[in-house]
Amino acid sequence: MSKYRTALLASSLLLLSSLAAATLAAPQFGRVAEPLLDQAWDDPEAENFDLDVPPPAGGQDEAGQDEAGKPPASTPSKEDRVDVLPEEAPFADPALRGQILTELYVQLRKAKDAAAAQPIIEAIEVTWHRSGSDTVDLLMSRVDAFVLQGDLDLATQVLDAVTDLAPENAEAWYQRAIVHSMQDDSEAALADLKHTLAIDPNHYKALRDLGAALAQTGDKKGALDAYRRALEVNPFFEQVRRAEKALSLEVEGRDI
Repeated sequence: MSKYRTALLASSLLLLSSLAAATLAAPQFGRVAEPLLDQAWDDPEAENFDLDVPPPAGGQDEAGQDEAGKPPASTPSKEDRVDVLPEEAPFADPALRGQILTELYVQLRKAKDAAAAQPIIEAIEVTWHRSGSDTVDLLMSRVDAFVLQGDLDLATQVLDAVTDLAPENAEAWYQRAIVHSMQDDSEAALADLKHTLAIDPNHYKALRDLGAALAQTGDKKGALDAYRRALEVNPFFEQVRRAEKALSLEVEGRDI
């Protein structure tokens, strides 16, 4: 191991130890930045990756909701996904976790309609968010807390530590891409989206955001390809279907 890598791991572990006590005492959130971006995509006016999505205001009310409004979507309950995801899914084994995702992506492509697809989508996104590593999950919970507090710089520092400790974790790269986008750093966001897809080519939300990022840079054919790849994985992704339809008219001049 190089001296640089040793020092990097040491600094990451130091960061982890400094956060551990606070994390154990803090409420556990679902991914926070991701629902904010999803809400922005639900706006028909949203056409590019520079969505100007502000982090929610810090703090919570007595009911446990963040002061910016409705709390972000939490992990679906076991009852919602009991027939899709094994109760004791082996997230800690990277190979088995990859096999679970591969099978879920196949099921999603074959789903007969949106209702049938919904529990599969929930199971996929639960699997994205469960790394199988207590250390990584601990750090990611702090990212959620820092985003809620509006401290994007500290969220980025923690995500830097996660991508160093677990470079094979696609979701960490994706979450960092979202935070970079919230910081208006489109170049870093684009790089992290590409890294996400190098690890998980079927990550349909990363494909969605890659399409928007490429459209923003003027690569509309590349954007259209990314949107269509996302729809191949998730045919029920209405946000992407709208974007693909609009862009296909612009690029190809016809409704397809």
